[in-house]
Amino acid sequence: MTLIGMIWAVAAPLLLLVAGAIGAFLLRRARAPGATPLAAIIVLGTVTVFWLYDRSKFVEICEGEGKPVVYRRASADGVFLNSGTSNSFGMRYIQEEGFKWVEAASIYKRNAWVRYERSDNGSITTKDIPELTAAYEVREVFSQPYGHTGLSQTQVVDRASGDVLAKAASATFDGGRMKIVLGAWGVDSCPSAMTSSEDFNAFYHLAKNALR
Repeated sequence: MTLIGMIWAVAAPLLLLVAGAIGAFLLRRARAPGATPLAAIIVLGTVTVFWLYDRSKFVEICEGEGKPVVYRRASADGVFLNSGTSNSFGMRYIQEEGFKWVEAASIYKRNAWVRYERSDNGSITTKDIPELTAAYEVREVFSQPYGHTGLSQTQVVDRASGDVLAKAASATFDGGRMKIVLGAWGVDSCPSAMTSSEDFNAFYHLAKNALR
């Protein structure tokens, strides 16, 4: 299924040729002048209008969130990672970002806490803890403000004062209603690792930039 998905993502625009051919056939049957170019204009025009409208919602989100911002820096060996992926992707805070440990909600016990900690040999150990001790929280929240736009927001928060030390967001657009014929060519993201690597790195390494 993954291979099929990859082929579709790249080759989806070929469906535009099919739609254009069908449109040209119908227009010729109706004896319309310039059937082939007219069909191409109708198909491409329809796809463009719908894609631009759906993408405009994505652009609103990008502009509203703005660039990653670090308001204040501090120093911390570890953080409380408030995220639904703390036990999986959250390990990058130890493996890549340089933190010695990460505290998070237990995935096995309700209202319980665990600490993931880097040992001397580089492996990560897990132990139950009675309560959170981290001074700072890294809060990751995913939402879908529009049907075709996903939004990942990250904040670094002082747990004692509630002050936000840093914030960043990343939005993704799946191609909108025209994704079936645009595939990978209709998607977009902000910030993008391809077109704005500085902003993308600032988003991805927000906690490290604020606390290390």
